[in-house]
Amino acid sequence: MVSKHSQESRSLDWSQLGPVYVNRVRFALAFFYILATLGSYQTSTRLQTSAYLVGISCMFLYGFIQRSLLHRGKLNQILAKGFILLDICVLFGVTAAGLLGTKETAADLVKSPILYVLYYFYITYSAFLFSEGFLLISTYTSAFFLVCILLIAKMQGVQFLEVQGVQSMPGSLAISNEIFKIFFLICFGYLTARVLKLMNSIRAEAEKKGELALQEKENSEQLNSELIHIGSELSQTLRKLKEILNKFRGELQDESKAIEDLNDFTQSFSQSIQSSVEDILLQHQEVTGLDEKSGSLKESLEDLEAVVVALHGKMDGFQIQSEELVSTIKNLDDRLSMVNDSQREVTEVNEIMAEIADRTNLLALNASIEAARAGEHGRGFAVVAFEVAKLAENSNENASKIKKIIQKANSVIAEGTKLALESTKKSEALQSGYQDLQSAIQEATNKIRSQRELNTFMLHSIIKIGKLSVDLENESKLLSGNKDRMLEVVKKMYQVNLEVTALSEMITLETNNLEQHSVNLTTAN
Repeated sequence: MVSKHSQESRSLDWSQLGPVYVNRVRFALAFFYILATLGSYQTSTRLQTSAYLVGISCMFLYGFIQRSLLHRGKLNQILAKGFILLDICVLFGVTAAGLLGTKETAADLVKSPILYVLYYFYITYSAFLFSEGFLLISTYTSAFFLVCILLIAKMQGVQFLEVQGVQSMPGSLAISNEIFKIFFLICFGYLTARVLKLMNSIRAEAEKKGELALQEKENSEQLNSELIHIGSELSQTLRKLKEILNKFRGELQDESKAIEDLNDFTQSFSQSIQSSVEDILLQHQEVTGLDEKSGSLKESLEDLEAVVVALHGKMDGFQIQSEELVSTIKNLDDRLSMVNDSQREVTEVNEIMAEIADRTNLLALNASIEAARAGEHGRGFAVVAFEVAKLAENSNENASKIKKIIQKANSVIAEGTKLALESTKKSEALQSGYQDLQSAIQEATNKIRSQRELNTFMLHSIIKIGKLSVDLENESKLLSGNKDRMLEVVKKMYQVNLEVTALSEMITLETNNLEQHSVNLTTAN
């Protein structure tokens, strides 16, 4: 339960961190727009300046609203997505206002890579909300607004040509270049959505496997506890059995002594026949009590065998669960390999973004040179070029940071793969250990069955002793008329007593072995 709660807490933190980072980027872009507006104030029309100020005000307004909702914990996913769409709309509105000048200005604004890069920023940080559908919505919305910008530029008189050097011609655009930029933007959004979907599925799968592993661990601990309990009960039962056997051996020794006394008594038959009869009756009572105790021993062995058989069945079930755990860990290893492949694709996209930032920096340098040539009229454009170069440098730094993050993620994935392999080996070793334990339990079962057979044989011997005691009692009554017959019966009884003593020693040895197995069963877990 603790692990599950921790996983839910981590998921909640990531879902809240996404809007936080989005809002920080939003405020940075708003300040950039302020600098761009101040730099181009003298060259912009009143309508353009008003549009810039309205867009900046809107960004600050809903940016502070989102920040306030975040601090109060009332920001939901719908509002966060709506604010990102507002970012895209504000960018379109500001850009559309910038197009409402000369066709040369409109063409230069469309050619500027900064507009294209900003839409990439919006698509990228829309992924922070961990929603594949919303990322595609942001992509298609950005592509739609880029098409609208081209239409507005067309209405302003910008010419769309397909000739060599059209990019350097004022008031002209290469239509194929613009279409390719829009198409590449859509491809980037789709690829990012695929990667996001894969990461979400891997995260869900990892949480599911974690819960399954936790459940398997709990089952393993419960089974180990049951094994320890059964081993303890087995040890107690064997100790009781050992006590009974020790008492039985003591009684056998007493019986042997009684037989010796009886033999002496027969040698001195002429002294006291009545004393011999009393000794025989006492011996018969002891054999009867021993018969009852042997029956209790038989029942204890049967109960012990039933417990060991049940333990054997539980071990089979646990072995099956261990095999399922090994299969689950191997499946997790395959999933981690898929994530590693997706990380390589993201690295390639990041390299493309770094290349775009380098080109943007070069274009900003060229724009600065052109602004210097324009003199006083190009001062505002020089400020914009400086900010574009600065933004390109920031983009390059962000690409480097993303690369480091990807490398760190690859390292974590590699470590996860290594841990999965180690878990597989440990699970297989655990499975092998339980197979050995199962063999030991089977061996204990066989020994218990052998012990039960010995006990049955001992019971037959005790019954035989009882019959001989009865016969001896009858013979003692006729002892005065048949002394030789009584001596023969005493010899038979003495021989049977020796056999029972030998069987008692064998039972004691088997009981010690069983007790050692029960101790091993308890300590093995």
